[in-house]
Amino acid sequence: MQTNRLPPLNSLKAFEAAARHESFLEAATEQGVTSGSVSRHVRLLERYLGTELFVRRSNGVALTAAGREYATKVGSILRDLRIATDRVRKPSGERAIAISTLPIFSERWLYRRIPSFRKTFDRAELRIEAHNGEHDAQREDVDAWIMYSKGHHPGYSVTRLFGEEVFPVCSPQFRSRLSAHPGADEIIGQPLLHDIYWDTDWPDWARAVGATTGELAANMRFALYKGVIQAAVDGMGMAVGHGEMVAKELATGKLVPLVHLSVASESSYHLVMNASSENDPTLLRLKEWLLQECARGELPNG
Repeated sequence: MQTNRLPPLNSLKAFEAAARHESFLEAATEQGVTSGSVSRHVRLLERYLGTELFVRRSNGVALTAAGREYATKVGSILRDLRIATDRVRKPSGERAIAISTLPIFSERWLYRRIPSFRKTFDRAELRIEAHNGEHDAQREDVDAWIMYSKGHHPGYSVTRLFGEEVFPVCSPQFRSRLSAHPGADEIIGQPLLHDIYWDTDWPDWARAVGATTGELAANMRFALYKGVIQAAVDGMGMAVGHGEMVAKELATGKLVPLVHLSVASESSYHLVMNASSENDPTLLRLKEWLLQECARGELPNG
C-alpha cells in the first residue's frame, strides 16, 4: 500500500474553496468553473481519503466533523504554499508582481504611475496583464486584479480604490447638433456607443437620470473602451464618459462632457487579491502604494 502519495492539488483547491463557503456554487463562482466540477473534485478527494467531507442536502452542503478539521489544515497549508512559492520564485528584493487590469485602466491610470512604483519597489519586476472585466481565480501567477465592479468578490481581499462620475460625452461637432441644454430623453435618442464588457453603462446611466425609455439603441459596440472613446471623438455618436478614462480627450477638447447629466457610478475601481495576501508584505505594500496614488489624485497628462 502506498502511503507517500499526496492528494490531487486541484481537488484540494476545490475542497478548500467549497469548505470556506460551505457551498459548491460559491466555490465554483470564485474559481471560475462549474459547480459540477467542484463536486467532482470533492468526490475524488473523498474517495482518496475514504471518508465523507460534506453532507449533501437538497438545499446545499454542510461540512462533516472530519471535513471541518481537514479544511482547517488544508487552508493553512495552501496559504503557506502560496507564500513559500512567491518567496522562492525570485530572490528577496526582486519579487515579480503581476497585476491584471482593464486595458483602459492600464493605459490611462497605471502606466503614468510606473515611475512612482519604481521609487517604492526598487528592483521588483512589474508584470501588467489585461482582463475583460472578470478575474480568473485559477490564475495563480497573478497577484492582484484591479476590477471595475460593485466590490462583491466573495472569498477575496477587496479594497476600494476610487469611484467616479459618469456622463455623456461626444465630439464638439456632434454637440452642435444637440439643443443648448439637452435632456436625458434627447441623449437617449442619439446614436449610442457601447462597450461590450461595460454593457450596463447606458442602462445604468439612464436609470440614474430617470430616463423613460425602452431598449436602448446599440448603433455600435466595441470590445475595448478605447474603441468607444475613439468613435466618440470621430463624431459617430454619444459615449458614457468614465472620469479619468476620458480626461485626456476632455482636456484637449476632443470630447465635450454634458456635465449637467453627470451621475455617480454604481461601480468603483477595486483592488482584488487572494485572502492570503494579508500575510504577504510585498502585496500589503502594493495595496498601500495604490491607495497613496489614489489619494494623490490626477497626474498631469504627458
